[in-house]
Amino acid sequence: MFDHLDGNDVTWHALVPAKVLHHSKTRLGREGLAAAFLADTVSALIESAQVSHVTVITQDLQLATLVSELGAAVIAEPEPADLLGALRVGIESVSNSHGILVALGDLPCLKPTDIDSFLFQAMNYDSSFACDTEGTGSTMWARLPGSPATPHFGTRSRAAHRENGCIELSCSPALHRDVDTETDLWDALRIGVGPATTRALAAQALISATIAGVNPVEAVDESGNIQSYSDFALIGIPNPRIGQRVRIDHENKRIQV
Repeated sequence: MFDHLDGNDVTWHALVPAKVLHHSKTRLGREGLAAAFLADTVSALIESAQVSHVTVITQDLQLATLVSELGAAVIAEPEPADLLGALRVGIESVSNSHGILVALGDLPCLKPTDIDSFLFQAMNYDSSFACDTEGTGSTMWARLPGSPATPHFGTRSRAAHRENGCIELSCSPALHRDVDTETDLWDALRIGVGPATTRALAAQALISATIAGVNPVEAVDESGNIQSYSDFALIGIPNPRIGQRVRIDHENKRIQV
């Protein structure tokens, strides 16, 4: 880790903004997953052959401790801010001689090789970015040393980046896949998540839900997300009925009372 750059390469400093935990991933209804997503994201950045520094910007002491133990630096936000406000604090801390890489903290599928590939391309442009899977937002952004470019994360950020001359890069599915909803999480599991997310899901394997449809079985969880479970085994439920309360075991693909 951190033993890599040639003198001819850009020295990249990665920034990751991280929300306070009780504000994170409310649509998933599983607060503990936010810390796991962040841990897998930060670990991938630290292990990247192209990244020399990783800094997390957060007000959350629990997250600060977590990423410090992983090997990242921490900047404490002086006051609550939105994502771009947090990034401004981080960007101001980076040396002008370093390239800046910004990654969202909810990329649990991210691998070091995904980051290396992105940065290899990013060295050719003043600023560049990767869009999210849905094609409207952004998951990662970079600028070369000395560039005045600024990131545009948030609603319709893909369009905002393009309008401001930022170059969209071709990336792996893992780098595009941020996670905000149960459907996003299902897709992330299909791609393959990191060890911290795997452990967190195993610890929270049983999810309370209500059957909302049969043939195939559909269920709505406590966050209001509805999902089909056509390939899940029904345990102790010979005749599922709408309105029936169940527990869903995603790890073992089972539904039980």
